[in-house]
Amino acid sequence: MVIESNAKINIGLNIIERLPNGYHNLDMTMIPISLADKLTIDFKNKKGKLKITSNIESIPTDESNILYKVYKRFYERLQVESEEVSIYLEKHIPHEAGLGGGSSNGGFFLRELNKFHNLPFTDEELMDIGKKVGADIPFFIKNKPCRVQGIGEKLIEIENNLDCDIILIKPKFGVSTKEAYEMYGKLTNKKFANIDKIVEALKENNLKEVITYNENMLEQGLLISNREIQNFREKSYNMGEVNLFMSGSGSCYYILCEKEVTSKCIDILLKTFKDCYITRCNFL
Repeated sequence: MVIESNAKINIGLNIIERLPNGYHNLDMTMIPISLADKLTIDFKNKKGKLKITSNIESIPTDESNILYKVYKRFYERLQVESEEVSIYLEKHIPHEAGLGGGSSNGGFFLRELNKFHNLPFTDEELMDIGKKVGADIPFFIKNKPCRVQGIGEKLIEIENNLDCDIILIKPKFGVSTKEAYEMYGKLTNKKFANIDKIVEALKENNLKEVITYNENMLEQGLLISNREIQNFREKSYNMGEVNLFMSGSGSCYYILCEKEVTSKCIDILLKTFKDCYITRCNFL
């Protein structure tokens, strides 16, 4: 079987506090988007192990891959011998982008494992399995627009009626989540997103207010000391007033664009960011 494993963007990302265990208490929205990887999953109908292959040579195919980690956790929880499964992972979601590519792969694979075994676990139980591997995996089990709190485990479904295009701009360089949180710790002046207002504006299809109240605290930290992010932002200022926002821990940025000006905006971006991956996508 072939399934799509879609990305997400964050519209508004606040860090409330650092927890004693090193994680962070967050308040943000996560919205699924149409950019997606493809997973070709083949259940062999016999006991065995997981084999992973990919179109990207740098993708790990051993036990460090998130697909293997959720596979292992699933069978530990189910308490049966694992099935032999092969997965071909066709990557389209950029790595170290803040788009949730790995977590999406893990979440969608968990769902397929559960279906193969005739749904032994509820979605809530799958989320509990997933959060032990990655904080964003529970979101992809649900895969609906959500306000996300805690370390990523508290999901409140919201309405997203925003009728616009999304343009993604991914620089060649990546940003590790660890680096983004470390830089956030050095922030002295923090700008908070108004998540309440964003949730209301998404429901009412009010693009202007979504843009007005959007902030990303992880980007604020990176702008202090990450020279590549600084250079990227400096280039963006040459475009004039544009609603450019970082998703998650970066390095991917997005623009929420009225559909009638999308083509013009992409033309400008291609001239400004010649070394970036630029693509248009939609909300799911």
